[in-house]
Amino acid sequence: MIKKHLATVLTATVLAGGFVGLSAGSAHAADRVNKCGSSYAFKKSWTINDNGDARVAGFIDIYYNSGNGYNCAIARGNDATVTNHHEIFVAVRRSGTNDWINDGAGSNYTRYAGPVYAYAKGACIDFVGGLKYNESAGQGASGYNSQHCG
Repeated sequence: MIKKHLATVLTATVLAGGFVGLSAGSAHAADRVNKCGSSYAFKKSWTINDNGDARVAGFIDIYYNSGNGYNCAIARGNDATVTNHHEIFVAVRRSGTNDWINDGAGSNYTRYAGPVYAYAKGACIDFVGGLKYNESAGQGASGYNSQHCG
């Protein structure tokens, strides 16, 4: 009886996982690619929100290398929401400092900006990312303070 119940629960879990995978598939998210290096572990993506409405124009991906204490940030457009994105930028710093490390400002990047690195072992980081896109002259930028602490 226990084996039969366990098999039923496992089957339901696998099926539910399959349906969740289908409903939250990559058709609604831009591809995330680690440009920081193989020793950097992905931590989280934060949204870059459109300045004019609630849609997600892009993402700021944060990676961390626990071996050397460096954080890495990359900004990318959300291909599922906006088209023709350009002028993508990203910046990161150790919280409490004025030492922004940035990439993309004044450029015409079309896929992503970064990677940029900030040392913050035992501390938190602040980061910002943004982009413009041709859909109704849309643009978005978002900044986050003390979000990832290593």
